[in-house]
Amino acid sequence: MDIYLIAGAMLLAYAGMIILYYRLRSQEKQKKISKLMMDGVMSLRRGVYDKAATYFKIAYEYSEEINDHQNMADALYNMGLVCKEQEDNDNAVYFFHEASKLYEGVEDYNGRDKAHNALNSLKQ
Repeated sequence: MDIYLIAGAMLLAYAGMIILYYRLRSQEKQKKISKLMMDGVMSLRRGVYDKAATYFKIAYEYSEEINDHQNMADALYNMGLVCKEQEDNDNAVYFFHEASKLYEGVEDYNGRDKAHNALNSLKQ
């Protein structure tokens, strides 16, 4: 009986350590994503579009790894802004449309409207 109790306690402790590990890893990715997004926005404002696009692409990939649809949408929206600034309207439309779908999925209606407004500005 004691062996089962000890084995069960060890199993619970091991499971707790695994949960803690993945939670900390997820938080670390969130911090990286935030920094990448901030660096991307700063590069976009400075007109360094290739660098901005790289930051947003990496932020998107990290967000995708942890299923963070909000940050995925934000990265796509910002990639659309980069394309818009470079007058690559076809890709800008694609990114704004995809961002809009993700914003809709996470019920971020302000983000969805922001993406729709960006799409409409391209059509004018």
